[in-house]
Amino acid sequence: MAIKIKYLLVSIILNGFIFIPAQQQGDTLTQWKAKFATLGGVPKISSEGTWIGINKQYKLGGDSAYVVSTKDKTIHKIVSTGVLDFLNEEGVFGRKADQLQFLNLKTGKIYQYNNASNYYRLDNLNRYAIYSRDKHLIFYDLTGNQLQEMADIDGLMATDSKSKLYVVRQSEGKAKILETTGKRQEIVYSTENRISKIELTPSGKQLLITEVQIQKGHNQLTILDSEHDYKKVIQLNVPSKSELSLTEIQNGKYFLINSRVRFSEEQSSLVDIWYGNDPFVNLHKRMYVNNEYWLWDTIANKLQSLKIQENHVLESLNNARYFLTYLPRKDYNFNTFTPDINDAYIFDISTESLTAIGSLKQIPTLTKGWRPDFVGNRFFCSKNGRLFLASNDGKNWSLFSTSGKREALIEKFGLEKPVFTANSNQIYFESSDDLWKYDINRKKLTALGIAKGKKVEIKNQTNEFGESTLNSFLPEDSILLEVYDNYSNKTFYNMYRKGKWKEVVPETENRIDSDHLLFNRNMTSFYTLERNFNQPPTLYSYVNGHKNKLFNAGIKDVEAQKIKQKIYNFKAVGKNLRGILYYPIDYDPKGKYPMVVHIYQVQRTLSNDYLSPNNVSPVGFQIRTLLERGYFVYLPDIEQGKDGPGMSALECVNSALDALLKNPLIDQDRIALLGHSYGGYETNFIATQSQRFKTYVSGAGFSDLISSYHSYSYQYVKPFYFFYETGQFKMGDSVAEDKEKYLLNSPILNVENVKSPILLWGGKKDENVPLDQVMEFYIGLRRYQKQVIALLYKNGNHDFLHHPLEEKDRDEKILEWFDYFLKDIKDVPWINKQIKKKAPF
Repeated sequence: MAIKIKYLLVSIILNGFIFIPAQQQGDTLTQWKAKFATLGGVPKISSEGTWIGINKQYKLGGDSAYVVSTKDKTIHKIVSTGVLDFLNEEGVFGRKADQLQFLNLKTGKIYQYNNASNYYRLDNLNRYAIYSRDKHLIFYDLTGNQLQEMADIDGLMATDSKSKLYVVRQSEGKAKILETTGKRQEIVYSTENRISKIELTPSGKQLLITEVQIQKGHNQLTILDSEHDYKKVIQLNVPSKSELSLTEIQNGKYFLINSRVRFSEEQSSLVDIWYGNDPFVNLHKRMYVNNEYWLWDTIANKLQSLKIQENHVLESLNNARYFLTYLPRKDYNFNTFTPDINDAYIFDISTESLTAIGSLKQIPTLTKGWRPDFVGNRFFCSKNGRLFLASNDGKNWSLFSTSGKREALIEKFGLEKPVFTANSNQIYFESSDDLWKYDINRKKLTALGIAKGKKVEIKNQTNEFGESTLNSFLPEDSILLEVYDNYSNKTFYNMYRKGKWKEVVPETENRIDSDHLLFNRNMTSFYTLERNFNQPPTLYSYVNGHKNKLFNAGIKDVEAQKIKQKIYNFKAVGKNLRGILYYPIDYDPKGKYPMVVHIYQVQRTLSNDYLSPNNVSPVGFQIRTLLERGYFVYLPDIEQGKDGPGMSALECVNSALDALLKNPLIDQDRIALLGHSYGGYETNFIATQSQRFKTYVSGAGFSDLISSYHSYSYQYVKPFYFFYETGQFKMGDSVAEDKEKYLLNSPILNVENVKSPILLWGGKKDENVPLDQVMEFYIGLRRYQKQVIALLYKNGNHDFLHHPLEEKDRDEKILEWFDYFLKDIKDVPWINKQIKKKAPF
């Protein structure tokens, strides 16, 4: 191992240890990894942009959080393991389990509350309330002075987070709702029924109360006008055990009220009966019956019962007259992850008539790294409630009026999530090739030419979600756009305002995750959390075109700056692909080093991910640790061609390795291949076809496409064939339609051809890739007397992310496996029991 003496001395001085052979490391590796911290989670910015809250995280706990001034770089530390919550620009809340802290941002003083169950902000009054586990609710001002205390509060509360908090007190057969501001309180409602739930509408103008009337055998929905003396405006009887939901229409002028009961039936203790024509198949707990709907006109205070076909559902299109209705899961046979909506109708409540709009399918989208996904909401509604978008073929968008008339077919494949303008005259479409604008009046689609060949995402739209509908529109005349180059992995941000485009964050090679761009209310200042392979996460500000380092929590990683990365280009399956090669830290340019290749799908998006040894992705693969131990690490892209996933992976990996043949530092005779889950499948397949690898490690990998295709997934709670036809495997056809492709791409059918030792691992509690798939490959390898060891973890799930003992043992054994076969470190007893065949068991 050619690690320089200089590095070893520096490591002794800075860290108090050196890397020693794997079998002697014990806790040394763990202690080294524990020293690495990172900034992460979801950063939060105060509404005016004066403060940013961010978490500092460690692998073994000890997390904390910081609040950073964007004006003068004042820094406060606060205990928190979650997202920080600001009270205006005056204070911030941090929480860890039942320990709560409030930091006064003006004085820097921290007020701590133990045994806290929850807290509530009253922003307009500059005060807050703490609800403790002993059912006490105590109000405080910003300086920690106690204002009011209320006892025997049972935890049912609702707040507008501005000036009012509602609490329920139930005793002696009566229930009371009290409205309190922290200084005064008054009873706003009293009932002899038990109250099971209270909540405010999004506008805060109505208080919703669910009452249980046991003797009468039904529940009651009571709605109070919280703006006008708590007048009772609605009282509605609904079935007992029903779930109630209210959907705002036209900014709260109307509400669609839905009462539904979760399906239940008496189960036999002897047998479960599964029917072949059941579109729910073991998902009956997600099935609802007794759907009832009402439209509530809040202006006229009129409640109208809406009668629909039995078992159908009704959904808002942000219109008070026209609604979407359909039979859930009609003709669904689990070919896709989520059901299409077949035979949808528009229900006109004025005439009680139905207009057919056909069957609706999901539009595909490409996430970063060209991983296929789907736009989850199928109906995108305008702000004025007169239009919506949907797709009848899964390729092109159709523009409908809410009456059901199709106004236009937008014939352009590749248009992804649509966003209406505030005036509902135009629609912007995200895509993987530029931003597109559709002029509704002129029926004209135009590419804006600001991001040709790049993926765009609108960051400032307003989204109001329904079950299958989404009100999606822009605020006023502004667009904040993220532009991402799927090939180079670079990002920049543009803003459109007052008829002009302006670059607000210049193009960067640093990684900026989707929730790591922050901006103030007026979108005049922008902040990013950026990282790169050799740079820990750092908070930056972009103000008036100037980039400044704002905060990094004192995290330093001098060794990371030594990491060398090189991007290789290659072609396979008819596509231009890339591979990321990392060099060993402190490598000798005259030396020769082993290499570990990790595969999954397209991995170029990882080129700017900070290489902390504590990264949880890729699963079971410690890039940074391997670099420190004198290995090359290679992450090539894998795309799928016409011959199927296994054959495509083999072609891509061979081409990726060929691109490295001229690198004299890589020992071509000491290369290992590793993958997990889908990457484990690819590893299994390549192991049956290739002689270029000295060893393999496959985690939770599929081995038999036929048996897996015809299996039931307890992870996704449905038959698994969707995963092969339209999911990650992208086979396109069923087994019956293309048996040859499924057979050609099944590793188990060529298991006898494996030539190199392979380490398999899996969890006995894995519901994603059942352990049977790992065991089938192990049994096949054993039958043909191949060198194989399987690590079967009793409590392990799919990735061990929340199983630290299993994770630690697996990661150490994988490192020992690589050292054994690529560095000839042979004193590893658990491996020798397999390799040295005379060793006693």
